[in-house]
Amino acid sequence: MGIRDLYRACTCLQANLFSINGRRAWDFSLRHHSTQIPESSRLSRMLLPTKKAARSVQKTNNKSAEGKAQYTTTDVLTKAGYIFQSSVGIYTLMPMAQRVLSKIIRIVDEEMQRVGGQKLQMPTLLTPEHWIKTGRWESTGAELFSFKDRKDATMILAPTHEEEITATVKDMVRGYRQLPLRLYQTTRKFRDEARARSGLLRAREFIMKDLYSFDMTKEQAIATFEAMEYAYRRCFDRIGVPYVVAEADSGNIGGSLSKEFHFISKAGEDTVLKCHGCGYVANEERARSTVCINDGVDVYDMVAKEGNQVLGKYRVAVPAGHEVSVLKIRQALAIGMRARLEITLSGTHSVDRVPEVFQKMATELYSTSDITCYIDRHSWKQMMANQSLETFDGYANSKGPVLGDWHVAKPGDICGKCGDGVLESQRAIEVGHIFHLGDKYSRAMDFKILYNGSRDYVQMGCYGIGVSRILQAAAECSNADGRGLRWPLAIAPYLAVIVPLDESDSATLDVHAALTNTSIDGEYIFKDNVAVDDRSYLSAGFRLYDAQLLGIPVTVVVGKRFVDTGEVEVQLRVPMLDLPQEIAGAAVKGDGYEHKAYIHFEKLGEFLAQALQSYPGIEGMIGS
Repeated sequence: MGIRDLYRACTCLQANLFSINGRRAWDFSLRHHSTQIPESSRLSRMLLPTKKAARSVQKTNNKSAEGKAQYTTTDVLTKAGYIFQSSVGIYTLMPMAQRVLSKIIRIVDEEMQRVGGQKLQMPTLLTPEHWIKTGRWESTGAELFSFKDRKDATMILAPTHEEEITATVKDMVRGYRQLPLRLYQTTRKFRDEARARSGLLRAREFIMKDLYSFDMTKEQAIATFEAMEYAYRRCFDRIGVPYVVAEADSGNIGGSLSKEFHFISKAGEDTVLKCHGCGYVANEERARSTVCINDGVDVYDMVAKEGNQVLGKYRVAVPAGHEVSVLKIRQALAIGMRARLEITLSGTHSVDRVPEVFQKMATELYSTSDITCYIDRHSWKQMMANQSLETFDGYANSKGPVLGDWHVAKPGDICGKCGDGVLESQRAIEVGHIFHLGDKYSRAMDFKILYNGSRDYVQMGCYGIGVSRILQAAAECSNADGRGLRWPLAIAPYLAVIVPLDESDSATLDVHAALTNTSIDGEYIFKDNVAVDDRSYLSAGFRLYDAQLLGIPVTVVVGKRFVDTGEVEVQLRVPMLDLPQEIAGAAVKGDGYEHKAYIHFEKLGEFLAQALQSYPGIEGMIGS
C-alpha cells in the first residue's frame, strides 16, 4: 500500500469516527452515500452494443403509412442489447434483459407466496414414463424435445411438469390433512416449435413460472382457481401493461375450466372477442355468441376417426356464414387428442327451408342409430319460437338433437353472455394461462387419498406465466413511436439513467444523490435503480440515442446548463403517463410519448415525485 492509499484510508476512517461521534453526521452520510455509484450501475461495465455495425439490424418488409420500412420489436430488443440470437428460436438474455426478468420474477414470487405458494425446482430432464401414463407422450407430438442418452434410454426436455409434480406429491402425501398444496417453480422450458418466430414470443427455449395446486374436493379446487385468478390479476396490475382475462380452451393440458391473460397488441397471434356492454372476453375459439338464422343454416357431415377406426358419425347445423367450432365439438364428443375429425359441408339452406332441414335431421335421429345431430342452440330457439316440439315426428320417442353453441363466433355477433352487446375483436399476446385440471392427472397416475370414508382422486390445477414472454410482450406494447422502448416502471431495467455530457464527476454524483434520495409516499423507488452512462468513449449523441432506445423511464442529462444554473434536462419515457404543463415550477413539454423539462437538480426529487404520482401503476410499486 502506497503513502497516498494509506492517507485516503486514514481520512475515510476519521470521517467515519466523526460521523459516529455526531459531528456533521447528516452531511457526511449523504455525501458519502452519493460518492458510491455501484459498479453494476455504470454502463461502461455492462455488455451493450456500441459499434455501428452491431446496430445495423435487418429491417422487415412491413411498411408504415409513410412508406418507410419498420423495425420489429425483436429487432429493437436486439439493437438495444437486451437479447442476442444464438440460433433459430434460441436467445441469449443479456444483462439488461436479466434486470427486467428479475423484476418480473420478484413480482410473481411475492404474489405466489401471498396465496401460499411454495417455491421448488424440478428437473428439466425427464423420462417419458409418466407422460406415457397420461397419454401426453403421443398427444404432444413433434413439439416434445426427446433424445437418447448413452445407454439408449429415451429422455425429454420438459415443456411442462404436470406429470412430474403429480408423481412427487403422490409419493410424499399420505392424507388429506396435508392438503391443500400450492407448489411452483420458475425455470427454463423447451418446445420444438414448428415455426419459431417473433423473438421470445415463440421461442424454442423459454422461461416460465408454473404453479400446481392439489385439493381434496372439486369445491376446494375451484376456490383455489379463483384465488389464483385474483393473484394473477395482482401480478399483471403491478407489471403495469393493460391486459384482459379471457375464457379459454384447455388444449393438451386438459381440464374443464381455463382462462387466459392477454396483453392487447397488434403484434399478437391470438384473437380475443370482447363485449363492451357486459365486459365479457373470450378467446376466439371459445367465445359464445347469439346469431340469427336470417341467412339460413349450414349443415356439415362429420366423421371421427382414430387411425382407420370410425369412432362416430355426426351432423352439425350452424348459422350460415359461421364455421363449425371443431374445438367445441371435440369437447362435446370427449374424444382423445389422437382422434381426428373429417368435416364436409353438405349444404347451405335458406331460412325458409330450415324447418325442413331440421325435420330431416330428426328423421335420421329416429331411424339411424349411428348418427348424432348437433344443432346450434340459438338457431333451434329461433326456429321453435312459433312451433311445438311435437311437430317433429320421432322426437317424443327418440334421443333429441344435442343443442349447444357449435359455431365459431365472429366480430359483430351479439354477445352470448348478456344477449345485448356486440362482440369486437382485438389482437392479443397470451402471457398467462390458468387451468382447473380436475382429476385428469391424478386419475391417470392413480393418486388417491382417503377422505370421508372413501378413497378419492385428488383435484388439481395448474397456473402458468410466461416470464420471458412478458419481457417481449411488454416491449411490443410500448414500442410505438419508433424512437425506442418505453418500459412500465415496475419492470424497467433501471428507473433512471444519468447522461453526463462532460466529465465532471461531482455533477454526476450530485444528481445521483438527488435521485436515490427521491421518495414517493416514503418509498425510495430509485434506490439501486439508477444507471450512469459513463461511456466517455462514445459521443454524447450516441448516448442520448441509447437512452431512448433502451426505454429507461427517466433520463437526466447533465450538460452545460448545470455549470451555469444547476439545471438538468429531464426526459420521461413512461407509458400511460399524462402530465400537466407545469410541475414543481418547471415547464413540461410532451408529444404523447415523451415529456421533457429543465429543473434545478436540487428540485429533481420533488419534480419526479409529483410527476410519477399520477402513474397508474405506482401503487403496485410502493404498496405491494
